[in-house]
Amino acid sequence: MIYITADTHREWDIHKINPNEFIAGNSLTRNDYLIICGDFGCIWDDGNGDRFWLNWLESLPWNTLFVDGNHENFDALNKYPVVDWNGGKVHQIRSNIFHLMRGEIYTIDGKKYLAFGGGYSHDYTMRKEHETWWKDEMPTDKDVSNLWHNLKKNGHKVDYILSHDIYTSHSKANTYDIDMNHYGKQYINVQTVLEKIANKVEYTCWFNGHYHADCVEYRNEKPCVTLFDKVLNLNDLENEIKAVQK
Repeated sequence: MIYITADTHREWDIHKINPNEFIAGNSLTRNDYLIICGDFGCIWDDGNGDRFWLNWLESLPWNTLFVDGNHENFDALNKYPVVDWNGGKVHQIRSNIFHLMRGEIYTIDGKKYLAFGGGYSHDYTMRKEHETWWKDEMPTDKDVSNLWHNLKKNGHKVDYILSHDIYTSHSKANTYDIDMNHYGKQYINVQTVLEKIANKVEYTCWFNGHYHADCVEYRNEKPCVTLFDKVLNLNDLENEIKAVQK
């Protein structure tokens, strides 16, 4: 079984994957997966707070996978070892917790997943660099090169796309004005990268977070499911999309 949600934000919104609330989680095993579309948040202070939440997550019966959002401590995240996992590179956080790295493609239960995290912090002026805000929330030239290298190897075709932010032609993409001036020259607006992916990659369904909403929008008849409160059962995707649309 595979479930997908977004924006757990450590203690703020992680309750939705607590088995007391996420009842289906009680029957999951190490053969099952829960995917978080960014703002995982459990790698944030690089200290006791992170250890508490990572210990708790590791105690849960499933595998937790996440793409990065904008609310991650990238200095701490990049300390974790990079290993090969299901066809792509991951940061291994714990025995059953993995960071799905940008531009990597993974095969899970026979389906291919493209991961490309990152997002824009519209409140960056209220944050402090390397304490509560990191430029690495935006992708670099290296991330984008890795993306197209891996897509070429896979014939520019995957089953699912996992991101935090969304492509520029999506209606929610203009929610915040994005100012790239405070990033270095090697950084690229993640929305423009995602737009190129949407234009050039064959896929079945796209999942994202970032906008604290549960909704569905279509692009060329392909659904893009934005998640926040909902923990979606991928194995029942058609009915789950109908439920989100209500």
